[in-house]
Amino acid sequence: MFSKTGGRNRVKGVQEVIQDYADKVLDRVEVKNEYPDSYTASKILREELKDAGIEPTPYSNAAHHLTPWNDSRAEKAQKLLKEFGIDHDSAANGVFLPYKVNEYVTTEVLHIGKHSSEYILEVERVLSLVKKRGGTQEDAVDALHDIRERLLNGELKLNKPKKE
Repeated sequence: MFSKTGGRNRVKGVQEVIQDYADKVLDRVEVKNEYPDSYTASKILREELKDAGIEPTPYSNAAHHLTPWNDSRAEKAQKLLKEFGIDHDSAANGVFLPYKVNEYVTTEVLHIGKHSSEYILEVERVLSLVKKRGGTQEDAVDALHDIRERLLNGELKLNKPKKE
């Protein structure tokens, strides 16, 4: 993980990155800017994360929607996100993840290909639990941040490994 300091890059620890997200995106539940129709959801999410002050890594990365936005398997999770008043393209629902291994990728999971059913079910489970407990939008955002933290720590798998 990287940070720019005086024109130079330095490695950022995963806990520092997680704290950066906590400080900058937890109140960003709406899309703050207007975008051309030509922008994809990933491009909008990328711009929203940057606008919130999250610095993308200088290596290849994807703007990942914590709650998948264009996957019919995630309809329940998408509905829950909407019920909590969180826009799927908002910074609160995003994280930058690498999509290929390099010398600076430490613990974060790779964003490669289709998300696993297990990942989608975990997002659904977490948001359903917040709703079941009568949770608020803030509680749902905290739950999304927990998912973000687990992805950055490598504790939650995103993709199913391809069979060789």
